[in-house]
Amino acid sequence: MVTTNEPGAAQLVKVLPAQAESWGYDSLWVTDHVVGVRAMDGVYSDYWLEAMTALTWMAATTSRVRLGTGVLVVPHRNPVLAAKVITTIDLLSNGRVDLGVGTGWSKIEYRALGAENLFEARGRATDEALDVMKSCWGGGEVAHDGEFFSFRHVVLEPVPHQRPHPPLWIGGHSGPALRRAARIADVWHPHDLAPAELTTIGNKLDDLAERAVPRSVRLHVTEDDMPAITDLVDSYLDIGCVRVVLEFRSQPCDVVARLSERAAELLELDQPTTCEVTNS
Repeated sequence: MVTTNEPGAAQLVKVLPAQAESWGYDSLWVTDHVVGVRAMDGVYSDYWLEAMTALTWMAATTSRVRLGTGVLVVPHRNPVLAAKVITTIDLLSNGRVDLGVGTGWSKIEYRALGAENLFEARGRATDEALDVMKSCWGGGEVAHDGEFFSFRHVVLEPVPHQRPHPPLWIGGHSGPALRRAARIADVWHPHDLAPAELTTIGNKLDDLAERAVPRSVRLHVTEDDMPAITDLVDSYLDIGCVRVVLEFRSQPCDVVARLSERAAELLELDQPTTCEVTNS
């Protein structure tokens, strides 16, 4: 919604979050990429604002909406630094961060960020990085000696506003992603699954976790989806999704602004709603 990967995104990030909050949206989301690569052609452009910096601006210009990453590519960042950045945004926003996390998929982007050595083992690196971040969010003296990260004799203060940490929204629906969600997810956050498929996979996740894991969904929507947007959102709420994230992916900024306002009108977001809007 507050698109970060189209020309004009900087101006949109400056003005649209406050507008979206006034329209009644529950949350705003950013997608995490740093560079353009050929493999993204047709899905994303090459223009990217940095996700966490954009969230900081959005926190400063809003007061109520939740602020999410859909999803943060965990191995792209040192986990101690990432934990500190997320803590800072959570404190500045008075506890409004929802942290969607994933492993990423572009080896070229990993290489550009100096993390190519983590690419083949990115699932294990993500799991370990999340363990490090959770330790950091606990505060006090922290040490870690693992396969990918090792440090000791450091003190992490302050701690996040939300305790024990901002909610973890685990993306993906592959086997490793589901095992990660079963272990630590506060919310399971897949994208573009049909309601029946989301139900089937979600039930499998609940069996793995031996608990009911709250479910959400992120949906790519365009102008063509607007006439049926209410029925589309209701189809996911009816199967128990706690959030429906509308992703206006790779569309011009003026279109994102227009569709965001139109969706709010159609969904009657002046009333309490579980619908959310994403930026990408």
